[in-house]
Amino acid sequence: MKRSFLFTALLALFSYGIIFATNIDILKDPPPPPLPSISEYTIPLSANFNAMDLKLDFDNSVGMVTITVYNSSNQVIYQEIVNTDETPEVYIPAVSWVTGNYTLTITYFTTTLKGEFQIE
Repeated sequence: MKRSFLFTALLALFSYGIIFATNIDILKDPPPPPLPSISEYTIPLSANFNAMDLKLDFDNSVGMVTITVYNSSNQVIYQEIVNTDETPEVYIPAVSWVTGNYTLTITYFTTTLKGEFQIE
């Protein structure tokens, strides 16, 4: 009798465990992926253009950067490597640039920032 009761009790616990385990769906509503760090979206500089020059202000130092300006034909018209730890402001002379659309890129590490402007 004790053997029969123990067997029945173990069968009941085992059956309950299986039924309980099969009712859990862990993948039904997985948590969303973690949000990227806000620093990934922080632009470390501001750029201003006037008829005389293109001014870049590096508000946050990012080390060595490559500054490139392309004309509307995608030709490089200006390129410079700058250490933003030492030079937080960069002035690029633009007096000789002709009317048209231009693209500015700033590259550091694996990041490339891009801006477009127009000379009228």
